[in-house]
Amino acid sequence: MTYDRRNAGSGPLTLGTNGETIDLGPGDFVVPDSVKAIVITAGGNVVCKAMFGLADISMTGLPAGYVLPWHCSHIRKSGTTAKLATIGG
Repeated sequence: MTYDRRNAGSGPLTLGTNGETIDLGPGDFVVPDSVKAIVITAGGNVVCKAMFGLADISMTGLPAGYVLPWHCSHIRKSGTTAKLATIGG
């Protein structure tokens, strides 16, 4: 049997089947519940709040392709220099 990404499903063990660029122009990004993860599309710094975290988390020098290791509730405009996208599905 071979892997068929069109029929892989959308459960928690799949990476995702869709996503969107995150626009921080208007301000902080509130991460919708449908987002599985956030990926760096152009390297830089990220400031986020983990889903159940009490304080913001700052990460510096992240490379393109890096996937944030937490489910985040917010991506902060202030301090974030990386370009980001959501992973959904």
